Amino acid sequence: MKYKLLVLLFVLLLADNSFAQKKPYFTNGGDLIFSYGLATDSAGNDLTSNVRFSSWYHIEETLNIDFSKSAGFITGLGLENIGMITKPNEAITVKQRAYSLGLPIGFRFGNLEKRRFVTIGGEGELMLDYKEKVFDGKNKMQKHHEWLSNNTNLLNPSVFLKYQKKSVYVCAKYYLLDFLKPSDIHIDKTSFIPAYPKTSQLFYISIGYSSKGKSKGKKINEPEPKKVNLI
Repeated sequence: MKYKLLVLLFVLLLADNSFAQKKPYFTNGGDLIFSYGLATDSAGNDLTSNVRFSSWYHIEETLNIDFSKSAGFITGLGLENIGMITKPNEAITVKQRAYSLGLPIGFRFGNLEKRRFVTIGGEGELMLDYKEKVFDGKNKMQKHHEWLSNNTNLLNPSVFLKYQKKSVYVCAKYYLLDFLKPSDIHIDKTSFIPAYPKTSQLFYISIGYSSKGKSKGKKINEPEPKKVNLI
């Protein structure tokens, strides 16, 4: 199986002789995230969830390596604000989010020159900053915030599928582990929800942009221009 993958990669490299003339380049951008959580309580009952919209703070810096005009590899770093909104009952709403630092690895297929392609890959994410808010109707009851919290799975791998046209893309991402660890959610000074939630699957759809940076330097193997003596 390993030999077949090496042969496939070698074929992709030879598919376009322009590979030897291209250098890696960076792209950067951000997105709008619409996330949704599938969660259960301590008894295993499904919790009511709401779609969570987030626009801040999302940044990504991506290193692109094109094997050919139709295939390439990406990696980089990204920071995202992800989370879920659940309701343990009709009166109480719990909002839980984390800023994640992600390292994606993926492969792109399509027309890379015209920037119309699909990217499929995986990402390892570190949950840096956790915050939860508890509401009784519109009234905020409690707020909890901490770095590298035990309330989340600190390291959470994800898989993603992205379609990009020009500078705009749509991405779907699914987290392989529960987003949250069961923990006590305090409603006020005297009451709390124990071990909440029991399970918490998180996925999202995002709409974003990605701008291509200008590569510097001359292309590899590019012939030097001939000097002409006009005298």
